[in-house]
Amino acid sequence: MRALIVLAALLFATPASADRFALTYDGFGLGFVPVGGVTVDADVSDEGYDISASLRSRGILNLFERTNIQASASGVITEGVVRWQRYDLDHHYSRKHRTISMRADEAGAITSQIEPEYRTWGEPPATEEERRTSRDPLSNIIAMAIDVGRSRRCEGSYPTFDGRYHYLLQLSGGDIDDYDGGGYEGEVLKCDLSYTAVSGFNENDSGRRRVTRGEAWFALMPDTTFAPPVRISTPLSAGGATIRLASFRRAIVDVQYSTDATTTP
Repeated sequence: MRALIVLAALLFATPASADRFALTYDGFGLGFVPVGGVTVDADVSDEGYDISASLRSRGILNLFERTNIQASASGVITEGVVRWQRYDLDHHYSRKHRTISMRADEAGAITSQIEPEYRTWGEPPATEEERRTSRDPLSNIIAMAIDVGRSRRCEGSYPTFDGRYHYLLQLSGGDIDDYDGGGYEGEVLKCDLSYTAVSGFNENDSGRRRVTRGEAWFALMPDTTFAPPVRISTPLSAGGATIRLASFRRAIVDVQYSTDATTTP
């Protein structure tokens, strides 16, 4: 994975630091049945971010739909606001394979390449305006973690577009509690999480149209404004699904950016 410091070194000539996180999560259905594992690597600085994630099904889920997902995203951060620039996804599922590549320019225009293309784009399909005003799924994880880390509040709406589906994630509520698990020990902010489908869905997607109540817990660390999630749960008709932190590693990298540019006195 490309390190953020390489990109930033080409653009800035001032000292800075980057947070690097290596996180793994275990997934459970019905509250206790192992269904998969998630790995997340994230580099986050004041100027930008680079995140990659993988999901691999296991256990009982493999009896129904073997899934392997690789995704990555990157973008810039301006005064705490996340602006995504790149999103790539490689999805193997039920003996099928789809790749999605999206790019956003400075004006917000999105170009995408999807192989194979979807047979239908939903009723109604996502509009150009919805695409422009959304972030990709991974970039919205970064945005949530930054917003929670800065404000220590559960608030905000996060329009999301993944190449076909446009949906809204919202944080609300909020209780601070102690947490000890998966290598992290400290305070967490427990937020209510809601998910509302907006466009790109078909009638047979009814189970994905609205998650009325879920939870997302974010790690609150005293020396950073980035609060990665340690637990996310969503209620499902089968009894609920949860991912929770299995391992946590963090490194703070101080960087002295330099440039080869010269100036004439």
